[in-house]
Amino acid sequence: MKTTRILALWALIFACSGEAAAAGPEGKPFGLGISLGEPAGVNGKLWLDNKSALQFAIGFGYWPYNGFALFADYQYHAAQIMGPPRDSFRLLFYMGLGAKLGFWDRHANDHEYRAVGLGVRVPFGLNFVFLRHPFDLFLEVAPVMAFIAPDPFWFDLDAAFGFRFYF
Repeated sequence: MKTTRILALWALIFACSGEAAAAGPEGKPFGLGISLGEPAGVNGKLWLDNKSALQFAIGFGYWPYNGFALFADYQYHAAQIMGPPRDSFRLLFYMGLGAKLGFWDRHANDHEYRAVGLGVRVPFGLNFVFLRHPFDLFLEVAPVMAFIAPDPFWFDLDAAFGFRFYF
């Protein structure tokens, strides 16, 4: 059963690789880079086809509380604002849906106020995909509704700017 799932996953990756290669910079589907903002850290993106991708990040959040955070999103690139044949890049608008896991410390060294949260993210952003260079730039805003103990709900706003190198 486990082997079947692994083989199915690899088949899906190879089936998507042709279209995904056309979507990333220089025909490369996977990028890894840095994001600055909330959370700040390592960011990655895997193009699935010309309009959809998976994005993930692992980093440190500092607003409103300090702590480690990670998220994963599905992105749908709804519109191309600028692009070929005149331009050497594509400017894409995207939106998506994802999940965020955070470990927050409400007061820097007060152990009584530590919390773990799991939430839903709805990212919106712009992606500058350079066609002749192996990198892209992005600017993103994502409202987050997290379920954090002891509070039943927590509304947050993630925002980040960053770049990724594709290989």
